[in-house]
Amino acid sequence: MTAAGGAGSGVEEEARRQQAGNTWEDVRKHFSTLRNEISTLESEFRDATERHKLAAERRKQELERERRGL
Repeated sequence: MTAAGGAGSGVEEEARRQQAGNTWEDVRKHFSTLRNEISTLESEFRDATERHKLAAERRKQELERERRGL
């Protein structure tokens, strides 16, 4: 740590070195991972939406049966 309380210059240099290490292949892999995650989340959202619709329809049918006294 420096006298000012910040990170030393070695830490800053390492951070710059790691950023420079991001090749196009690294970026491509990262975006591919993000696309897969988005696809998974979209699928989970569609499934949850469908479950919600089915549950709402079941509740509606139950209320209709109760209203009719069945």
